[in-house]
Amino acid sequence: MFDQRPNRAHPLLGIWQSIPSPAVSRYLARTGWPAVILDMQHGAMSFETAYECVHVLRDAGSQPVVRVSVGVPHEVERALDIGAATVVVPMVNSLAAAQALAAAAKYPPLGSRSFGGDMAVHVGDDYAERANRQTWLLVQIEHARGLAEVEAILAVEGVDGCFVGPTDLALSMGLPRDNYAEHPEHQRAMARIVAACQKSRKIAGCNTYSLDDAQAKLADGFDFITLRSEVDLFLTASNELRSRLQQLVAP
Repeated sequence: MFDQRPNRAHPLLGIWQSIPSPAVSRYLARTGWPAVILDMQHGAMSFETAYECVHVLRDAGSQPVVRVSVGVPHEVERALDIGAATVVVPMVNSLAAAQALAAAAKYPPLGSRSFGGDMAVHVGDDYAERANRQTWLLVQIEHARGLAEVEAILAVEGVDGCFVGPTDLALSMGLPRDNYAEHPEHQRAMARIVAACQKSRKIAGCNTYSLDDAQAKLADGFDFITLRSEVDLFLTASNELRSRLQQLVAP
């Protein structure tokens, strides 16, 4: 189980995994990533593969985070049952949606999560007694509708924090996909989200796209940062190596 919640002094750093392979999870964990987000929203990963990836990450000491589909509370429960330490849910745009997700993520009396799965085998017979405080539900604030209710959403008991999708948020606000971070309206939106997290004492997470972006988000008060994916790393390194090799044989 992962007990230490991130904070500004000790932020959590993560990377995305889209390739549905436990071997990739092993490589990411072995290279020291504190958290790996298995992307089941945009990736091709099944729950069967996610189960194997989750436990590879756990065994190697990386926090397994699973992003599930939009608007399916049962997937939150299932992701926790296969061993996710944290579940990220995209496009949470209302108080009612946040309440339904929190109910699925927490055992009674806090929620209505059904008891099952094999986590007791992996972490001990008292898993159910510890799970409510040692697993985290992060709702994604990535739409103007969610932004409008962000304070109420983050005040829900059982919601442990949020994870911002800054590009989707910008597009929903009518901003361009490029250079939206420089727009004052987007900056105010991001500051509002951080303030809501701090007021409710919840985790503030955000995806970033460069080291400078990550540094800025940490300075702004975010305490869970992701930067790029294994696919990004593979393509960047592959293209660079191929280009340099071709230069060796260029006429």
